[in-house]
Amino acid sequence: MKIMEKIVRIGLVFLVLLSLYFSMSIWVSSSKKEQPVPSDPKLATTVVNERIDTDVFLPLRLVRMQDGKSEMNNSENLITNVQNEIKHSTFGKLDRIVQGNSEQFEKYLSMDKGFELLYEGQFLLSEYISVYKLDLDLTGINDGEDIFFTCIQVDLNQNKIRFLDFIRKDVYEAPISIDKEKVLTLMNRVGTQYNQISDQQAVAGKHYYLSDDLKMKKYSYILASQPVTKFRNAFFANTDDIQTNEDSKDLSYTSGNERLIAEEKLGTIHFNGELTARTAEDNIYSDSFNYVKKLGTNMGNIRYFDRSDSEINYRTFVEGFPVFSENDKGQVRVTVGNDKAETTNVVIETSVDTIQVPIPSEDEVVLKSTESLLNQLIINGADQTKINSMMIGYTWHKIEEITQVVDLTPEWYIRYDNKWYPERELLEKLANLEVE
Repeated sequence: MKIMEKIVRIGLVFLVLLSLYFSMSIWVSSSKKEQPVPSDPKLATTVVNERIDTDVFLPLRLVRMQDGKSEMNNSENLITNVQNEIKHSTFGKLDRIVQGNSEQFEKYLSMDKGFELLYEGQFLLSEYISVYKLDLDLTGINDGEDIFFTCIQVDLNQNKIRFLDFIRKDVYEAPISIDKEKVLTLMNRVGTQYNQISDQQAVAGKHYYLSDDLKMKKYSYILASQPVTKFRNAFFANTDDIQTNEDSKDLSYTSGNERLIAEEKLGTIHFNGELTARTAEDNIYSDSFNYVKKLGTNMGNIRYFDRSDSEINYRTFVEGFPVFSENDKGQVRVTVGNDKAETTNVVIETSVDTIQVPIPSEDEVVLKSTESLLNQLIINGADQTKINSMMIGYTWHKIEEITQVVDLTPEWYIRYDNKWYPERELLEKLANLEVE
């Protein structure tokens, strides 16, 4: 560590101690046994700095295709601006042009000139249309409410927008009138950094590789603990007559069928409730967002990451990359029992700990190319059919001597057999399997 960085960190200790004092004050005040919360209409309706759906459900990556090259960018600002051009476009009727045919599907994995916006987890087309208020006609599709995709493709030569479902091998297409000049200006702006990727190579349904090694910065952040009352007010449907459990070692709130438990030692939040009076338009995305938005902007840059069956995951993002951690720090996991039912149960797992203020650092890490990573995994015994996805993320590390500062280190993450592992952990798991 450089001398200047040491000086900066020492100076930050004083800020950390002050932050720690306030954090402890929050926990202590929250832990006091309370009388029932009085009925107050303002408590139920007043929410400050709600997150907006266009930010939370923003695609994670942009791929620019032109001049025979495919390049990728994770810039949230660029993706927001390009997505905004889609929002202001006009559309024709949507048709399914490929259905369950891998050979035909492969033909749409590259373009001469255009771009793609990529999600990590599947997204529901009807929800995408709702979030971005698109005038896209689905009347020609019988199952229009059950279309999922991970890739939005805009072909600037053919004036088409496509939605690609890598699981079902379906492609949906509609004419689009988009401001090409504006989009190209945004993507080709001087100073915009892209990473070269390779086409026509598939990893778990993703059709790109990072061609070269990638150099990325490490980050350190000051840790902040949110008050438990923030989660209480965000999650409870009825904030009248909330009771606390005086017999529990951890703070808990109860109101009707809703209960929230705050585990003080780990800083975890567990909420169990019930969704009622749901409509046909409601789904796991809209249901979960209604909770996430009320957490506000103090929880960091929370965005939709992925989902599996009845569980949907939102993670904190730093410089366009997701943060991985233990005990749900910087993460919100929402489980909806049955997103087709009028009444269903909901479970939320999250943490009071969030990252807020970055600390300058010049340390860097070099990450190997996707092809090198894949080869290493296969050499060490990985079953390629179990590799569901591969992406770069930031790992949340505790700093032992400074409890209110965390380090974020970039590394490869692999979703193997439907579970996320950092590269080092998966290699260790594979080694143990060989021994057994």
